[in-house]
Amino acid sequence: MRNKNAFINLMYLGALPFIAGALLSLLSIDTLPLLGSVVHIVSVYALVISVFMAGILWGVTLQLQENNANSQINFLISNILTLTVWFVYLIYPDSIAFLLTTAVIFLWLLMLDTKLVQRQHISKSYYQARKWVSAIVILSLLIIVLVIAAS
Repeated sequence: MRNKNAFINLMYLGALPFIAGALLSLLSIDTLPLLGSVVHIVSVYALVISVFMAGILWGVTLQLQENNANSQINFLISNILTLTVWFVYLIYPDSIAFLLTTAVIFLWLLMLDTKLVQRQHISKSYYQARKWVSAIVILSLLIIVLVIAAS
């Protein structure tokens, strides 16, 4: 039997690198053998996941098959968020500025999902998991930022 909520399990698993980065930062472990800087690892992962999440917004909007102002705005926002996170990473790689940018982008994407669930375009179970995972990710990023700022 196929697990209908496998996506929820995958969402929580996807938060693990953020949690690990926060814990490693709190333990003052800056570098991992073979992988390098914890901040770099988390930054690259945040870049990938934030772009992935913007792509999900694009995909959900495509599935709606609507050609209205909301759809056009979602497509535009998806592109703006993707380009913003990429551009900030190019200018400020592995930095507080980049980590804060990704935290804001995750929050913005969650706010857009709030509108999508209100319009019944995404399921409540997906949205509930997104809220918790986004909170975990944003909190993890903020912990890393605070540790960097304190050092």
